[in-house]
Amino acid sequence: MKSFQKPISFLFLLYFLILFAERFQSLYRSFSLSRKEMFSSSFDIYVNVVTMISLFSFLVLICFFNKGFWASLVSKDAKVDYSLLTLTAGVILISGMVHTEYTIPPIQFVSYGALIALMVLRTVEKTGEGGDNFLMWYSLIYCVMFSMAIPVVYKSNIDKAALFHTIESIVSLTLVVAFTYMLNRVFLTKADNLMSLVPFLIMIIGDVLVLALRWKESVNSFVLIFASVSTLMFIIGRILAYFRP
Repeated sequence: MKSFQKPISFLFLLYFLILFAERFQSLYRSFSLSRKEMFSSSFDIYVNVVTMISLFSFLVLICFFNKGFWASLVSKDAKVDYSLLTLTAGVILISGMVHTEYTIPPIQFVSYGALIALMVLRTVEKTGEGGDNFLMWYSLIYCVMFSMAIPVVYKSNIDKAALFHTIESIVSLTLVVAFTYMLNRVFLTKADNLMSLVPFLIMIIGDVLVLALRWKESVNSFVLIFASVSTLMFIIGRILAYFRP
């Protein structure tokens, strides 16, 4: 089976560089143009501090704990610690799930596209190595839909804004952890059944709360659509997994 380790590593690099650059420019412009606004409310303090911590933690992980990843960019024989690399991917993803001032969503989506592409390549690598190939690809699609159902932490002006922001932040962070776990399984296991019950229940309960609390102010159609698609795929996937030999 042909190895895609090098293109996968370059896609990881692309994901890291684009998302880091977008997040850094947001912080830099906020500090340069409206530094007082960065800490003008509890919401602004949270999203900016979380972004800073996420980016700093990412830099520590990628610079000091991912030597195999850097080696894989130039050598096909390098051994990549995918457990650590997927954790690193999840750590920087946290910064992308909070809406700071001067956020540029299209650029973020380019980085997420690179992340999806490397997951596809890894699945291609594992096709034919045993297990249920159909469920493996089905699980990959479910994982992508699940990732799209993670709510970005947005500022709200509803009466119970503090409660909403708290719930929204907890749900978003928890689902990033769940997605990082799925990403880890895509790289380290056959990953032919990612429809785990606990992450699914967290997604459904969390997204319903986030959508319901802000429904009158603004409907997050993006989360609503992908949460619905994920739910349908989960139900069908569990049924298929039960009946397939």
